[in-house]
Order: sequence, then C-alpha cells, then structure tokens
Amino acid sequence: MTAKESNGRCPDCGEWVAIIVRAGMPAEIPPHGCRARACEYPGCPVTRFMDEMVQSASGGWHCPRHGLLLAAKDLVALYERKGEADWTAICEIIGETLPEIVKKVEAFRPFRLPERK
Repeated sequence: MTAKESNGRCPDCGEWVAIIVRAGMPAEIPPHGCRARACEYPGCPVTRFMDEMVQSASGGWHCPRHGLLLAAKDLVALYERKGEADWTAICEIIGETLPEIVKKVEAFRPFRLPERK
C-alpha cells in the first residue's frame, strides 16, 4: 500500500498536523507536540489538555479522579510504612500536591452529549 502524507487534525488536541494516509486503513498521526495527555490509569479512557490533568512525581499523566486516588494511596503507604510514618513526605503531599489535584477534580466536567428533546 502506498502511503501519502496529508494534513489533518489531531483528535486529542485539535491542532493541524501532518498525517499518513493509506487506502483502507485509518489515518496515522505521527508524534507531534500534542498538548493533550491520556490518563495512564489502566482502563481509563480520559484524554484532556495537560492543564486539566494531574502529573505524578514519576512523570505519568492521570485524570483528576485517578490523580486523587493515587495521591491517597501514596498517603496511606507513607503512613503505614514500617517503623515510623514519613511525616515530611505526608505533609508535602497534603500541602503542595493535594490542593492542586482537588482544584482539578472540582473543575473536571465529563464530556456529555446534549439531552434529546
């Protein structure tokens, strides 16, 4: 099959990008400076712009719901650590990480189709 290069819109960020078209195949979008990220939590279909997503300390991107879940799991793990809880790390998460995640959770609006009348 012959591949042709054309232009199209990225379905995630909406930018015009070069695409590769092959007859009978879906268009392929090569990597580009996409401003959107997909949630890396297993089975989560959410893709949004970076400012709507939560980036973990390890660099992964998550929707606000899963970002909050992972932060809560980190807090529990730090609290239940053998010996003494790591209160410095717990305070950093509560004071620095959680407020931003909570803002994003409150602002997050799932895409919904308009109701039929």
